[in-house]
This record gives sequence, structure tokens and C-alpha cells, in this order.
Amino acid sequence: MLRTTVIVFMLLMMIVKVESACNTELKNDLFQDLLNMMMKIKGYSPEVSTCSCQKNVIAFTTSVSAPKSIGPLEIVKFDKVWTNAGKGYDTNSGIFTAPKKGYYQISATIMSNHGKWFHASLWKNDEKTVGMYPGQGPHTSSASIVLKLKKGDRVFVKHHKSSQEIYSDENHYSMFSGFLIS
Repeated sequence: MLRTTVIVFMLLMMIVKVESACNTELKNDLFQDLLNMMMKIKGYSPEVSTCSCQKNVIAFTTSVSAPKSIGPLEIVKFDKVWTNAGKGYDTNSGIFTAPKKGYYQISATIMSNHGKWFHASLWKNDEKTVGMYPGQGPHTSSASIVLKLKKGDRVFVKHHKSSQEIYSDENHYSMFSGFLIS
């Protein structure tokens, strides 16, 4: 430990001594070398990225791939998963469960089927938040909200009263998406 501290101190002194006579590239190179050396001492490979941001990404995008009937007060199950970083979205239930606390941007777009009505809302646990009402189709409606979620909070799109059809096809008009902001 003492040896590590001495090496770090010596490298920092070198950076301070050459700071006035060196360009930015040299300072950055020295800093990167110092960082790589510290990682080696700690047992990490210098080739490993120093950024751990990829591990913390939480984002999902899903869509409905074909028209489907949705019963009264039924949760819409978006069957096509485009992204599920953090594994928060469950296709079996149609529910996104927050893997960690934070502020999340959540959005949904729904399309009503030809000659049919569709009315839905974004829900957080047992609380209805914002609604979507595209009217008698084919029409779309979107909703977007920033929610403060705790780990384990559930977010989903829930149909309102009577049974109707949500529309989508190979163009994936109806979708549900969200990501962790901070």
C-alpha cells in the first residue's frame, strides 16, 4: 500500500512539474497511464474500459406486433421487445418493474383499430397517471411522463372499460417505452 501511494505521488508530481511546459495531449496521456497503472495494481486489466456506465443502463422499448383484443381493465402485453437493458420489462405480464430507484421517462403510443374505440392509461402500481384516447380508429394517441420510481415499482399500460382492439402490424404503431434518467 505504501509503495502504491509513493508511485501515485511521484506520478502526480511529474504531471504538476510538466504542466506548464506540456500540451493537453501529454497531460491526458500521463493521466491515462496513471489510471492504467492504478488499475493494474488493483488487479484490473488496463484494456478494461474505465467507464462503468453501460452496467447501469436501464431502458426498454416494446411494441404490439398485430391487432389484438384487450379486455376491460386488462394490462396491454406488448409482445415485441426491441430493447430491455436492465431486464425490467416482462412480456408475459406487460409490466415494467423498476430495477432501481430513480427518475424514469415513460411513454406509450396506442392505435385504435379500424372502426373500434380504444382508451388506456399509463399506470404506476395502483395509480392511474396519464391517459390515451385515440378515438374510433384508425387513430393514434400518445402519453409521456417522468415518474419517480422506487426499486420494484411497476409501470404498465392498462385498458379502460369495455373490450376493444388495439391495432398494430409490421409497422408497430402501438408501443411502450421507458428509460432511467437519473
